[in-house]
Amino acid sequence: MTQMHHRTTTLERSFPVKPEAVFQAWADLEKRSLWNSPSDEVKIKYTEDDFSIGGKDVSLCLVGDYVAAEVIGIYHDIAPNRHIVYTEVISSEGAMQGMSLVSVTFTPSGAGTDMTVTLQTTAVSGADFLKDVEEGWTASMGMMEKLLVGYY
Repeated sequence: MTQMHHRTTTLERSFPVKPEAVFQAWADLEKRSLWNSPSDEVKIKYTEDDFSIGGKDVSLCLVGDYVAAEVIGIYHDIAPNRHIVYTEVISSEGAMQGMSLVSVTFTPSGAGTDMTVTLQTTAVSGADFLKDVEEGWTASMGMMEKLLVGYY
């Protein structure tokens, strides 16, 4: 019998750009493809992209030619420059590993933006999945910072 594991994780990051620029890093597929990876070794390839309420994204996490994971996201609420709410299901080799309710807020802070990502995650593949999700998101937010401050 598989035991499910649950965790709520809140990650925060401040960026030296306005909320409109941070929101565009999510809304623009080319930009999202650059930062939405946990490392330089993992490339993200979108096979579907519909950044709208009710829209669906499908992305493959590629390590070379190997598909390490497939992520299917469904957008439930999008308020431009304010917040995004969506669910994502992560599978590997055809088996669901877990899923998250992802809530993202963009808050003006001086000349910049504070972004908060809250992940309510259920793991069906073991508790290590919870740690992997948090580490992946932390790394992706670091990649987003590089994009937003012009390192890409």
